[in-house]
Amino acid sequence: MYAYRNDYSLPEVWSTFIRVSVIRDILTVWIMFKYKLTCIIDGFQDLYPPTSLEHIVFGIASNDKSWLSWKEYVRLWWRPREMRGCVFLESTPPNATTVNQADASALPPICVSGDTSRFRYTYRNGLRSAIRVARVVSETVALNHSNVRWFVFGDDDTVFFPENLVKTLSKYDHGLWYYIGTNSESYKQNKFFAFEMAFGGAGFAISYPLAKVLAKVFDSCLERYPHLYGSDSRIQSCLAELGVSLTHEPGFHQMDVRGSVFGLLASHPIRPLVSLHHGEAMDPIFPKMTPIKALEHLFKAVSIDSQRVMQQTVCYDRWFSWTISVSWGYAVQIFPHNVFLPDAIRTQETYIPWRKGGGINDLYVMDTLEYNPDPCRRPPVFFLHDVSSGRSGIRSTYRMMTSDNCTFDMASPRKLEEIRVFSQKQDLDHKQLQAPRRQCCDVLPPLPALYWKLLYENVVMKS
Repeated sequence: MYAYRNDYSLPEVWSTFIRVSVIRDILTVWIMFKYKLTCIIDGFQDLYPPTSLEHIVFGIASNDKSWLSWKEYVRLWWRPREMRGCVFLESTPPNATTVNQADASALPPICVSGDTSRFRYTYRNGLRSAIRVARVVSETVALNHSNVRWFVFGDDDTVFFPENLVKTLSKYDHGLWYYIGTNSESYKQNKFFAFEMAFGGAGFAISYPLAKVLAKVFDSCLERYPHLYGSDSRIQSCLAELGVSLTHEPGFHQMDVRGSVFGLLASHPIRPLVSLHHGEAMDPIFPKMTPIKALEHLFKAVSIDSQRVMQQTVCYDRWFSWTISVSWGYAVQIFPHNVFLPDAIRTQETYIPWRKGGGINDLYVMDTLEYNPDPCRRPPVFFLHDVSSGRSGIRSTYRMMTSDNCTFDMASPRKLEEIRVFSQKQDLDHKQLQAPRRQCCDVLPPLPALYWKLLYENVVMKS
């Protein structure tokens, strides 16, 4: 059905090629990503070896009741032999001495939080456990691990993507004072708490020198903020007193929405996917799976090409007048008509607000697009089916997982059964991380094998 060379060699300019072949209609689409890689290293990158997981210490906030349920989320991403840190609970679990070997070898150790009864908490109808959770920061620093560059904090239902976390932090000088994270997708949540506050469920990072200074003054700082609601507000307030503001990184995700988060994920920012949150509030990210199974399915793609996961590119097929949106490792959408690029990359409102009531609750901080209520007027969605890696590159396949019972003609993309995507592993350097760019693509029609091979060679030479 299609032919391509396995023995090609690239010129000085590096190129990444993704070929998407659509089964049944014998339509073959090649998506070509082109960018110039730089080998320039400067500044702090010259002074230290690359940041790795061994330079990060994690502090995970949990409680005695939720840990039994949410530990499966931590198990997805925790790497016992590479990671350091603790899960903080109020007390030692009653079965701590008889914990099964699977948990002991696959989960972080448990630390017991210190007594917080001496701190005042005056927020009406709030939870004073916010003080304990806030002190996870200072108690993690107090573990006194060596060779630390970053402290990373999250909740027990925060799902981190370790390689992408490392990549994201590697572009910052860990010797400076950094407070890195993201705020909420919900305008009301940000207005109520703070636009410059890292929401803890999304996870956030504090550089080593800043964390050491913060830990020294943290308890005295907490005394000044008994009126605040949550732990995140206390941490942000104490950092503000040190003159540090939030460095926004859109790869962290608080996920303050409910229902289907397809629109959010399919239009992911041009940044590595660092975290997800609120798995209990959203539908499974893949249809017909449990939340955990859906995340396990996503991690199949993560294990092969973590940096490319959720990265969106848009291609135009001039023969069928289709617009093809590829969110690698997750889903492919095919619009049966030409869509302007700014519209194709907007976030479809497939989700519902975090809080009911309308008005300000329905406002978001990203550029959104109304989701068509008629499923037959939406583009068909092909979700990740399988992904594998070989000598010639990475192959991922996408299939429709739901039936919408729509009628369509022979020119409709709904007749397609499977989409195959061929790619090379993505490895961005710090310059590309600092100045991210959406990769461009080209779409070619199905051709006889010989002519296809010659045209492919010409495409390589074009770059």
